[in-house]
Amino acid sequence: MIISEEVRNVIEKSAFLVLVTVKPDGTPHPIVAGKGTVEGDSVVFGVYKMEQTRKNILTNSAAQVLGATLDGGPKGFRLTGTAKARENGADKQVVVTVSAVDVLL
Repeated sequence: MIISEEVRNVIEKSAFLVLVTVKPDGTPHPIVAGKGTVEGDSVVFGVYKMEQTRKNILTNSAAQVLGATLDGGPKGFRLTGTAKARENGADKQVVVTVSAVDVLL
Protein backbone atom coordinates (compact mmCIF):
# COMPACT_ATOMS: atom_id res chain seq x y z
CA MET A 1 0.00 0.00 0.00
CA ILE A 2 1.27 3.42 -0.95
CA ILE A 3 -1.21 5.28 1.28
CA SER A 4 -0.25 4.26 4.83
CA GLU A 5 -2.57 4.54 7.82
CA GLU A 6 -0.75 7.73 8.88
CA VAL A 7 -1.28 9.32 5.45
CA ARG A 8 -4.93 8.20 5.41
CA ASN A 9 -5.50 9.83 8.82
CA VAL A 10 -4.01 13.13 7.66
CA ILE A 11 -6.03 13.11 4.43
CA GLU A 12 -9.28 12.32 6.21
CA LYS A 13 -8.65 14.78 9.09
CA SER A 14 -7.55 17.71 6.92
CA ALA A 15 -9.93 20.66 7.05
CA PHE A 16 -9.60 20.80 3.26
CA LEU A 17 -7.40 19.28 0.56
CA VAL A 18 -5.69 20.97 -2.36
CA LEU A 19 -6.02 19.19 -5.71
CA VAL A 20 -3.53 20.20 -8.39
CA THR A 21 -3.95 19.32 -12.07
CA VAL A 22 -2.10 20.59 -15.14
CA LYS A 23 -3.63 22.99 -17.68
CA PRO A 24 -3.10 22.29 -21.40
CA ASP A 25 -0.42 25.03 -21.47
CA GLY A 26 1.54 23.16 -18.76
CA THR A 27 0.81 25.47 -15.84
CA PRO A 28 -0.44 24.02 -12.56
CA HIS A 29 -4.09 24.47 -11.61
CA PRO A 30 -4.51 24.19 -7.80
CA ILE A 31 -7.98 24.23 -6.24
CA VAL A 32 -9.31 23.79 -2.74
CA ALA A 33 -11.24 20.56 -3.20
CA GLY A 34 -12.77 20.20 0.23
CA LYS A 35 -12.78 16.76 1.77
CA GLY A 36 -11.64 13.56 0.11
CA THR A 37 -12.03 9.92 1.03
CA VAL A 38 -9.36 7.27 0.73
CA GLU A 39 -10.19 4.11 -1.21
CA GLY A 40 -7.15 1.84 -1.21
CA ASP A 41 -4.39 3.85 -2.90
CA SER A 42 -6.78 6.47 -4.30
CA VAL A 43 -8.28 9.70 -3.01
CA VAL A 44 -11.84 10.36 -4.19
CA PHE A 45 -13.43 13.82 -4.40
CA GLY A 46 -17.05 14.68 -5.01
CA VAL A 47 -17.27 17.11 -7.91
CA TYR A 48 -18.85 20.48 -7.35
CA LYS A 49 -18.16 22.50 -10.48
CA MET A 50 -14.45 21.70 -11.11
CA GLU A 51 -14.94 22.49 -14.81
CA GLN A 52 -11.30 23.43 -15.43
CA THR A 53 -10.06 20.47 -13.38
CA ARG A 54 -12.14 18.03 -15.42
CA LYS A 55 -10.91 19.61 -18.68
CA ASN A 56 -7.32 19.32 -17.47
CA ILE A 57 -7.71 15.62 -16.68
CA LEU A 58 -8.84 14.94 -20.26
CA THR A 59 -5.56 16.29 -21.67
CA ASN A 60 -3.12 15.39 -18.87
CA SER A 61 -3.92 12.98 -16.05
CA ALA A 62 -1.02 14.11 -13.80
CA ALA A 63 -2.28 15.25 -10.39
CA GLN A 64 -1.23 15.98 -6.83
CA VAL A 65 -3.16 16.14 -3.58
CA LEU A 66 -1.88 18.14 -0.60
CA GLY A 67 -3.20 17.63 2.89
CA ALA A 68 -2.12 18.81 6.34
CA THR A 69 -3.44 18.66 9.87
CA LEU A 70 -2.50 19.87 13.34
CA ASP A 71 -4.22 16.87 14.92
CA GLY A 72 -1.50 15.11 16.91
CA GLY A 73 1.06 17.74 15.87
CA PRO A 74 1.67 19.27 12.45
CA LYS A 75 1.73 16.67 9.67
CA GLY A 76 1.40 17.11 5.94
CA PHE A 77 1.79 15.05 2.80
CA ARG A 78 1.91 15.57 -0.97
CA LEU A 79 0.44 12.67 -2.92
CA THR A 80 1.40 12.39 -6.59
CA GLY A 81 -0.44 10.28 -9.13
CA THR A 82 -2.94 10.26 -11.95
CA ALA A 83 -6.51 11.53 -12.01
CA LYS A 84 -9.64 10.44 -13.81
CA ALA A 85 -13.26 11.46 -13.81
CA ARG A 86 -15.75 8.86 -12.58
CA GLU A 87 -19.50 8.72 -12.36
CA ASN A 88 -20.99 6.77 -9.48
CA GLY A 89 -24.69 6.78 -10.24
CA ALA A 90 -25.78 10.41 -10.15
CA ASP A 91 -22.57 11.43 -8.37
CA LYS A 92 -19.62 12.77 -10.35
CA GLN A 93 -16.20 12.21 -8.83
CA VAL A 94 -12.53 12.83 -9.43
CA VAL A 95 -10.32 9.90 -8.45
CA VAL A 96 -6.57 10.38 -7.93
CA THR A 97 -4.65 7.11 -7.94
CA VAL A 98 -1.51 7.72 -5.89
CA SER A 99 1.91 6.50 -7.01
CA ALA A 100 4.13 8.43 -4.55
CA VAL A 101 3.86 10.17 -1.17
CA ASP A 102 6.18 12.92 0.08
CA VAL A 103 6.30 14.25 3.65
CA LEU A 104 5.76 18.03 3.84
CA LEU A 105 5.73 18.63 7.61
